[in-house]
Amino acid sequence: MNGVKSIFLVSSLMAMGALSIDTILPALSMIKSHYNVDSHHGHWTITTVFFGISAGQLVFGPISDSIGRKRTTIIGLLIFGLGNLISILGTDYYLFLLCRFFQGVGAGATVVVSRAIARDLYSGNELAKLMSLVSTIFILVPVLAPSIGQLIITTLSWQFIPIIILILCLLLGSWILMFHIETNSQKRRLNFQGVINGIMEVFKSKISRSYTIAAGLTFGVLMSFLNISQPLFQEHLSVGPYFSLYFGAGALTVGLGSIINARLVTKVNPAKIVKVSLQFSLIWAVISLIFLLIGKTTNIYTVMSVLLPNFFVFGTIFGNMNAMAISPMGHIAGTASAVIGTSTTLIALPLASLIGFLFSGSLLPFVLLIIVTTGFNLLITKRLLNS
Repeated sequence: MNGVKSIFLVSSLMAMGALSIDTILPALSMIKSHYNVDSHHGHWTITTVFFGISAGQLVFGPISDSIGRKRTTIIGLLIFGLGNLISILGTDYYLFLLCRFFQGVGAGATVVVSRAIARDLYSGNELAKLMSLVSTIFILVPVLAPSIGQLIITTLSWQFIPIIILILCLLLGSWILMFHIETNSQKRRLNFQGVINGIMEVFKSKISRSYTIAAGLTFGVLMSFLNISQPLFQEHLSVGPYFSLYFGAGALTVGLGSIINARLVTKVNPAKIVKVSLQFSLIWAVISLIFLLIGKTTNIYTVMSVLLPNFFVFGTIFGNMNAMAISPMGHIAGTASAVIGTSTTLIALPLASLIGFLFSGSLLPFVLLIIVTTGFNLLITKRLLNS
């Protein structure tokens, strides 16, 4: 498989979950109103997808080692598509959330397979470079998705968002059926003990375990922003339809960080890039905390000045953390990808749910989360570099 095709395949599979999440962000107020949901519980529209992604990765990672990446991908896309289709018919908020969960399960299969395919094809710095390039393309989804969602809402209604996603899912599945070549040449027999052994192997590896925890804490910051982005921009800053532009600016900043990292990672140890980026993030978060505590006016300019540098750092570190976590596990790439992805999401979910619940217009809880998680990640990174 050539480089361009592998980048397209991996990034497209990773994008399915983000597509399901980001296109619906401009519609969160409408969904809460449609189902008569309290504002503090509206975040479940996003959170349930991540629960599904977590479960889907854990289930389909070992399956992909057994039946292959291609078959697993098609199964995942079918589940993802059905989740979108049934959600159109839902008249109850809990049924809607159940459909969102199954969208996540299907997306979890595609996400775990995307990382396994990357590890099948590359290793070491080349793997880190691929993950950065994939992140750069992948970032176009959160840049464009809210605008697509806003356009659908304006011209039709928010209920048509799952229909558009379903069509894109069918197109991707058709392309994979016709052109994707299986990358798993060493299929393993699927058995419960083998899965347990694979899980234990990941957690026994100091490198895999440490970077999985670090990636989970970092992902928790991003998930927290996803939970508070719509009420922050539309309800408290009153940006209206310009929400997608500000959200897209943040996504582009992540992409810029990923592009710079892709150039650096072939020349500089990824762990050192992570360390320097985390140091910058911690310093900027402390400055932001001081700024918030002295009572400066919160407006769109101050909010973006807090957010954008941290998004840039996310772009420089998240791909590296995932690449270094899975790098020692090439012989069980599917299972390892499942364990790493599920653990990352399970670490991130409580943090994101807490910040989503506490949010009332101030960025203070969010900035405090950045300080705590970044400080902890710095300790992890320094211990690995010194060992």
